[in-house]
Amino acid sequence: MDVGSVSTSSTTANAIEGLKKAQSQLEQASQNIASGSQDPQDIVSLSQAATGFKANAAVIKTDDELTKTLLDIKA
Repeated sequence: MDVGSVSTSSTTANAIEGLKKAQSQLEQASQNIASGSQDPQDIVSLSQAATGFKANAAVIKTDDELTKTLLDIKA
């Protein structure tokens, strides 16, 4: 999924920016590890990126559920 092409609420937009940051962090750490780096910070960065993905995905899911609830109330 191309997260750059999605446009919705500001909450979702912020979460998408968080996903992009986590993706960038993941790519940098994985490149470092693949090139032979033995810096423990790279492993920490991988873990932080995974946590960032989970947190931002939860925000998007919650925003979607909230929107659905609000639409159900208005219907």
